[in-house]
Amino acid sequence: MKEFSLKVPDMSCGHCVAAVRGALEQVEGIQEVEVSLETKSVSARGIDELHVSDIEAAVRSAGYTPQVEG
Repeated sequence: MKEFSLKVPDMSCGHCVAAVRGALEQVEGIQEVEVSLETKSVSARGIDELHVSDIEAAVRSAGYTPQVEG
């Protein structure tokens, strides 16, 4: 199982969290999503074929700017 973490600095409220979570839950292959407003971060776990670009695209589709963590 792969795991990715991203920062989403432009999340500012519960609606933002729900929008990002909803977008990520629609990505094929993602099995678990955690979104934290406090740390403005996202963690996603899923199948080995999952790519960080899939996660970034989902966050962008929700209207937010993802930043891959080192």
